[in-house]
Amino acid sequence: MPVKDWSKYPENWKEIALEIKTEADWQCELCGKQCRRPGEPFDTHMRTATTAHCNHIESDCRPENLMCACAPCHLKYDARHHAANAAKTRQEKENKNQMMLPFH
Repeated sequence: MPVKDWSKYPENWKEIALEIKTEADWQCELCGKQCRRPGEPFDTHMRTATTAHCNHIESDCRPENLMCACAPCHLKYDARHHAANAAKTRQEKENKNQMMLPFH
């Protein structure tokens, strides 16, 4: 999925991700879909291989924490994590806004 904050990733992330996808033969480890290999013409994002963090910690790039996933499976895999982060962010903003309200 698109990287939002590159500072959370090691400098050699692209090489690490390529190695994970190559070791999986560009096949999604969740659904088994064959994804596009480098050099193959683009047809759909549905066949785009991504590298997912099993524990959702971007800085944890141990091979056992990474898997090759097609874009749809990666989105599904991360959905709960993203929803929890969004809820936390909303709550933090609400708390901040409450603190800025004048006392009556």
